[in-house]
Amino acid sequence: MKGEVIDFEVLRIQSELENYSRTETLPHLLLNGAYNIDEIFDAYYDKLTPKHKLIADHLKSNYTTTLKHCITSLRMALKKEYVAVMRDLSTEHESFIFDHVMNKYRPGMNPVRALYYEVREVKKFYTSTNDYYVWLVTTLADKDFRSILLDAVGKDIARLEKILQQFYVPIVNNSQSIPLELFHAKQTVSDFRHYYTVFEAFDPEAFD
Repeated sequence: MKGEVIDFEVLRIQSELENYSRTETLPHLLLNGAYNIDEIFDAYYDKLTPKHKLIADHLKSNYTTTLKHCITSLRMALKKEYVAVMRDLSTEHESFIFDHVMNKYRPGMNPVRALYYEVREVKKFYTSTNDYYVWLVTTLADKDFRSILLDAVGKDIARLEKILQQFYVPIVNNSQSIPLELFHAKQTVSDFRHYYTVFEAFDPEAFD
């Protein structure tokens, strides 16, 4: 009708309800915390079409069971995605594996993490008479190597952030416990961001 004000929030809710009707999975606006079930009924129910009111009624009556099923499915999907990313980290490429570095750490240590620890050490104890320290500084001073290193760290951050964006809010908002995969992904992103900053700012002239 001409001049009628369109309520886009109602249209969004109705679209999500239609998706629920087709898939029987909870609307994203509930999973991500944009709305809660009571808010939809208190503020928007009377604005829904009769068709969407019926869907909303069904959603409310089955909310607890559907939520439990959705969270279980999300946790399974999270685990699958997390394992896939961690098994194919760019920072674990052979380009960053140096035996005389890795031999100092536990088996399975991420090689870029090991290089970061070595940078911390060389900043404290560097001496030009130590061949290992000279090699490390020279390696990290190489612009091509450092560019490849930063690119790898950036790619891993982006892939892990994608997991967090997809799973963190719906699972945390609707669960009593946080899956270890989310905790580890969040911690790894934090660590890798720090490593990126350290490697990016690395100044070989500081060791002359």
